[in-house]
Amino acid sequence: MARFPDHWMSELLSKSDIASIASEYTLLKPKGKRLWGCCPFHSEKTPSFSVTPDSQMYYCFGCHAGGGVVQFVMEMEKLGYIDAIKYLAQRVGMELPEEVDDDKLRKERAVKERLYAACKAAAMFYHEKLMSPEGKTAQQYLAKRGIDGAIATKFGLGYAPPGWDNLLKHMKTKGFTEKELISAGLAVKGQKEGSCYDAYRDRVIFPIINTYKRVLGFGARTMGDDTPKYLNTGDTPIFNKRNNLYAINLQKGEHNADLIMVEGYMDVISLYKAGVKNAVASLGTALTQQQARLIKRFVPRVYISYDGDSAGQNATLRGLDILSKEGLEVRVIVIPNGMDPDDYARKYGGEEYLSLKDKAITLNAFKLDSLMNGLDLNTADGREEYAKKACALLSELQPVEQERYISTVSRRTGLSADTIQRQCGVTPRVEGNIIGNNRNTKQKSREISQGPNKAEISLLSCMIHSPEALLYAMDKMAEYGIEFSADGLDEFATELLAYSAAGEKPNIPVMLSDLPGEAAEAICAAMSGDEQLVDPRATAEDCINAMARAQLDQRIIELAAQMERDNSDEQIKNEYMRLVKARASLK
Repeated sequence: MARFPDHWMSELLSKSDIASIASEYTLLKPKGKRLWGCCPFHSEKTPSFSVTPDSQMYYCFGCHAGGGVVQFVMEMEKLGYIDAIKYLAQRVGMELPEEVDDDKLRKERAVKERLYAACKAAAMFYHEKLMSPEGKTAQQYLAKRGIDGAIATKFGLGYAPPGWDNLLKHMKTKGFTEKELISAGLAVKGQKEGSCYDAYRDRVIFPIINTYKRVLGFGARTMGDDTPKYLNTGDTPIFNKRNNLYAINLQKGEHNADLIMVEGYMDVISLYKAGVKNAVASLGTALTQQQARLIKRFVPRVYISYDGDSAGQNATLRGLDILSKEGLEVRVIVIPNGMDPDDYARKYGGEEYLSLKDKAITLNAFKLDSLMNGLDLNTADGREEYAKKACALLSELQPVEQERYISTVSRRTGLSADTIQRQCGVTPRVEGNIIGNNRNTKQKSREISQGPNKAEISLLSCMIHSPEALLYAMDKMAEYGIEFSADGLDEFATELLAYSAAGEKPNIPVMLSDLPGEAAEAICAAMSGDEQLVDPRATAEDCINAMARAQLDQRIIELAAQMERDNSDEQIKNEYMRLVKARASLK
């Protein structure tokens, strides 16, 4: 199994909250120090699945599934260890470490480093072309859009000149191969075998940069009537548009209270020039869950400011729920007259745009407004249809939220508040841990086991909570030749001892992260027990004696069976008698 550096793994786990991830698969409710819900690994009606945020672990008292966030992802997503680590790293925007102890990963890393270097060199080439006499047409185009040289430099804007191989020739002089350029999305294979050409020609270039200041890909806009208007880098080993946001690199270290989500590159740039510097844009795609998670890493609140036309409003509706489900506070900036943020900021300035932000409406208020589209509220049929749709929406809200909007629906329809409230009860609000409301709609097939060995679990608990019990247990286990039944637990105990000898507190989540599933379950069971250890040293002694008895009993049974088959082997008889005496001496 690959070994990742502890410092890197600590950072990854600190950004990968088990409660947040588990909540995507089952509804969790707080009770005491834990969160409880129906187990996502087996079917049940009474919640027995627990998550302990303090220790970043989960444990099911029904099927005995347990572990940390790595084991949870492995089991839920059916991934191997390395793929689970990649999944979590991508989720929080971390790159895999250079010093990972795995040949395959090191090779992948080396390939990616070449692609990063290629994209950086291409960005510099495009920017130089924009700032040179060759880029005069592009400079004039940008000037008409209100973008000067300083802003172009701030965003690293560039220009891909006409021609089929300008970038190709330049990059080859820098030592990059055609294969690398194609892999990075900078070149495209030609129809003739072995040929390729520049991906972008005679277009303004917008580099896409991640939070680590690395160029991942590009957006390219035509300056005329060519179609498509925008060309964007497709998925590559270093870029996936679903996981990134334009201009998110400018938000790192800014400590903003919120971000503004817009649709296009020019929206971001025009707002920035107008003094609104906390805007980001999705990359030519509908807002994704991964992008919502990326936003949540920076701020607790997001304003959606899409174009004011119907297409923009539809995109807003699609994005609202995705952001809300990630726990973000969502508001909508309504721009009048169907204008987009780019046009509005250039015409009226940043202060006027921020005044629209101050008047932003809530997610549910925007949904209620959108329900009026296509309905004539001047007619009885229109008002009735709106009332039904609005009440269906309100029925999904908490009572305190319903109270806020009932008066709005009443005013628009002319119906009494009592009527609206009664109509909201026609479609009952869904509560509880209904599988269909969560991501885990797969067949749950995990078998319910008898659970880990109780003596081993109690011993692990003593060893984790008491350095004295840990030292005693390790000595006695060595003396009796006892080992834990699950692979990885002996190594876990040895690592505990090393932490204790150094006088350091063990980093259990990191230690847990690369353990096999059965060992992780045993440790989580040990840490999930509600009983208080009055005397860990004495309890450890009892557990070791129980484990020793079980081990001797098993061997005695095996020897007895051999003696029954062949009673003439004196060596077997002697071992049998010795073990029987040893068994009798144990408490």
